[in-house]
Amino acid sequence: MRTRPVAVTAVVVTAVAGLVGGCGERKLDCSPPEAGHDQSVGRTVVLVDVTASIRSAGAAPDYPTALIAQINGAVTRGDVVTVGSFDGSAATVRWTVTDYPTASTRNRDKRRKADEDRARACLGQATRQAAMARAGVAGTDLLGALAVAGRHTNATVGRRTVVIATDGLSTVGCADFGVRPVGSDKMIEAAVAECPDRPDWPVDLAGTHLMLLGLGHPAEGQPVPETGHLAWLRQYWEKVCLTAQAAACDISTSPVPVISDGAKDGGSGAAAPHPDPQVTFVPGAGPPVHRPDFVTYPVPSAALFATGSHAITPRGRERLRQVAEDVTSRYGIAAVQVVGHTDSRNSPAHNQRLSERRAESAARLLGDLGLPVTEIRGAGEKELLCPREQRADGTWDQDCLQLNRRVEIIVTRESG
Repeated sequence: MRTRPVAVTAVVVTAVAGLVGGCGERKLDCSPPEAGHDQSVGRTVVLVDVTASIRSAGAAPDYPTALIAQINGAVTRGDVVTVGSFDGSAATVRWTVTDYPTASTRNRDKRRKADEDRARACLGQATRQAAMARAGVAGTDLLGALAVAGRHTNATVGRRTVVIATDGLSTVGCADFGVRPVGSDKMIEAAVAECPDRPDWPVDLAGTHLMLLGLGHPAEGQPVPETGHLAWLRQYWEKVCLTAQAAACDISTSPVPVISDGAKDGGSGAAAPHPDPQVTFVPGAGPPVHRPDFVTYPVPSAALFATGSHAITPRGRERLRQVAEDVTSRYGIAAVQVVGHTDSRNSPAHNQRLSERRAESAARLLGDLGLPVTEIRGAGEKELLCPREQRADGTWDQDCLQLNRRVEIIVTRESG
């Protein structure tokens, strides 16, 4: 499995066309600043899903509003931002603004603030314009959108983040929910085992901060997912995120703002020209568990420890420092859990002890770095991310083993 351990920001947004009209908006000078930008800064790519499942003449997700916090965060970080829309094919991604530098080069605080305010306004306007686009082809190609976003952010050494605001109801490619009722654990296992070998797999997500907004909340007229279905969608896309080796997986099923009469401003709304197959779930599928939104930072054991050891290496200390810095700069924190994981080689008892010791070592260092841990747990080999560790010929799949050997730092976000 190919990996590219670099860092950037990308936001993929599923939005309703015509949610916000352009009429009445004051004219903004949104020409990019003349000064060149530092290639080491982060990048944010905003992709707006304009497919049929999130369009309605009634209540529909208002993703431009939901993304305000993410746009503000990208500007605060000084990221270079790209905004566009996607539908049922990676080939039809369309940009409304590309590589917009948000970091001000001016010396005076007042002028810097004015530059930042202009960047926020321009990027908000670009997000609304993207949300009003018509889908070019049928379906929802979420994996394809992720692949495009990952590629666009991969030309930098700065921090990378992929934020996707979507109902998560993909109907194209390996993640096709439209062909049969969905909701089984076997479907998740098959996705993480088979999809990475497909040409549409988003290999460039490796090293990114991935955020999914609005999972399980389509437009009016679509089937309403049950609580268990929301939990299943979260599990599915988190497993995809972890398997793609993202640096952080922020997967949310919390409701997003809605707007009534999605077609009122001349957008596609109910007149979406390309239908999307309705996604149906197995009745009662998924665990009916509700918990606050949380973010998972999966750190490969090889980045923290020597083989068979629970002592953190100097490189591992730096990696945990980066995680602590990222967590505290992005989130209000309610709780932090550290969970150690191993592959299934060696005995279950050995793996359990090793996972516990590694979790304890990581938790101590995170506490020293100002990120106090509220819970420590060793999972041993019980929660394999990649269950097919051995090939048919009996040899070990090293990429699979590497995915399973990890320490997860799970941050529960403060509500609101």
